[in-house]
This record gives sequence, structure tokens and C-alpha cells, in this order.
Amino acid sequence: MKKIMLASLMMAMLILSGCSQKNPEVDMTNQNATQSEVQNADTKADNLAGMDANNMDTQGVENVNNNAGMQTNNVEQMIAIIEEKVNKVYFDFDKYDIRPDMQSVIEANAAILNSDEAKDFSIKVEGNCDEWGTDEYNYALGLKRAKSVKDALIALGVNENRVMIVSYGESNPVCTDKTKECWAKNRRAEFKLLP
Repeated sequence: MKKIMLASLMMAMLILSGCSQKNPEVDMTNQNATQSEVQNADTKADNLAGMDANNMDTQGVENVNNNAGMQTNNVEQMIAIIEEKVNKVYFDFDKYDIRPDMQSVIEANAAILNSDEAKDFSIKVEGNCDEWGTDEYNYALGLKRAKSVKDALIALGVNENRVMIVSYGESNPVCTDKTKECWAKNRRAEFKLLP
């Protein structure tokens, strides 16, 4: 009997403590919409609310879907154009420091990534390695390479909050021949932009 009463008391306490009466707080300090934009949105919402769902203009819905698709395509095209301009950074065997001949590449990439076209995109720096060494070692080395590139970009004015790093170790080769030239191509950092 005591166990049942104790269990009931515990259940009641759990239920009562789990229900919060707090109202969510909304930060109103950063209002980007002007009063006219708000009124236009309200008018559009009222117009949509007054429409009969069975008589809704399907052409309008198709136009909205087409516009959203066009915007997505424009963003993807912009990302592709910028990524084409950004160059890979190459590293020496078993090294993660920026080579002197790669410093100008880093500077050019930072200028591109700080441009008006690219400033709204996040940047993913991908560290890669050749096939020499264990998987664990190469993942760690790839991460160090990506981090050194990130640090160099930040030093050149790229916002730190825009840059993330990832390591693919030896799992993402661009060349699979068993030659020194091929291995050198795999010791690199690449850049991907994200919306």
C-alpha cells in the first residue's frame, strides 16, 4: 500500500513539475519589416483567408512554386560561380602549415569569399590527405589542414562565424594513381559554399 501511495505521490509531483506556465518571450528589437510591409502581408493574408479553397486560383499557386524554384536555382548558380573562382590549397607530405606558394591562393580566396556576392554564404573548408598513414591519422591531419586554412582566412578578414571545417582524411581522393604527382593532388583543402 505504501508503494502505491509513494508511486502516486511521485507521479503527481512529476506531472505538476513538468507543466510550465511561462509565456514564450519574443525579441522585438530586430524588426526588419517596415509598417507598410506588415500591412501588405496582412492584406494578402486576409485575401487568402477569404478565398474558397475549392475555387482557389491554381495559376497563382503555380507562380509561387515557380518563383521559389527560380530563387533556389539562382542561389545554386551563384554558389557554383563563386566555387569555380575559389582555388584549392595544397600541402606538403605530412604537413598542415600553409606553404609560401599557397599564401597568394589563400589571399585571393579570402577576397572572393569577402565579396558582396559571397558574403551571405557559409564556407565549409574540407581537409583531405593522400593514402599514406592510418585512417585515424589522416582524419586528424585533414582536420589540422582545414583548421590552418580557416585561421588564415580569418586573419584576412573572413568572419569566423561563416567558416566551418571538416576532414575527409584519405576518403575523398581526386586522383587514384600510385604516383607522387597524384598523391600531391590529394593533399589539399577545398571550399564549399552553403546557403
